[in-house]
Amino acid sequence: MPDITSELPRILIEASKAELHATGAIPRPQVHMLAEDMEHSYVGFVICRMFYRGQDAATAIGNLGALPSVMKMTRLVILWENLDLLTALDQVTGLAPRALMLLDAQFNRHTLYRHPFEAVPTGRVVNGVPTISLRWETSQRTHDGPLPEPITTLLRTWRELREDDMQETAIALQRSGYELNWATPTG
Repeated sequence: MPDITSELPRILIEASKAELHATGAIPRPQVHMLAEDMEHSYVGFVICRMFYRGQDAATAIGNLGALPSVMKMTRLVILWENLDLLTALDQVTGLAPRALMLLDAQFNRHTLYRHPFEAVPTGRVVNGVPTISLRWETSQRTHDGPLPEPITTLLRTWRELREDDMQETAIALQRSGYELNWATPTG
C-alpha cells in the first residue's frame, strides 16, 4: 500500500490541476494534517475561510495553523495559488506568475513545490465568452527558502504546539467559516 505521506503532494497537485481545468477555479489556501506517529497518519484538512484583501487575508491564512498546533500534528502539507495569494495580500507588483504552490512542512524544515502555469487564449468563444487552455511549465522545488508572511505565520502558529481545547478550536474555526474535513481510516 502506498505511503500517504509521500503520495499526498502528488495527489493534491493532480486534483487541483483537474479542478482548475474543469471549472477554472483555483483552490483556496488549505492545510492538510499528518500525524506520522499514528498508524493512519493522514488526519484531514482545513480550507481557509473567505476573506477580504489585505490584513484580513493574512490573518485568515495564518490562522490555518491553529488546529494542527492544538492537535500536535507532526507534518503539514499546505496548498495555495501564488498570484491569488499575492493579490489577496495587495502585493502584486509587475508580472506575478500563476502557480500552484505546495509546501511540505516538518518542524525543522520545509520543501516548497512550485507548479507554474499560464492561461493561453484558444481563439474559441463559447456562449460569448473567449476560452482559454492552461499551459503547465516545469515544476520547481526549493528547500527551506523564504515563504509569504501568512504562510510563515501559519507555520509559526503550528509549531507552538498550543494546549488549547481541540474541540473548542475546531468549533471556533468552523463558526468563522473555515471548512474542516476529517479523514476516515479504512482497512
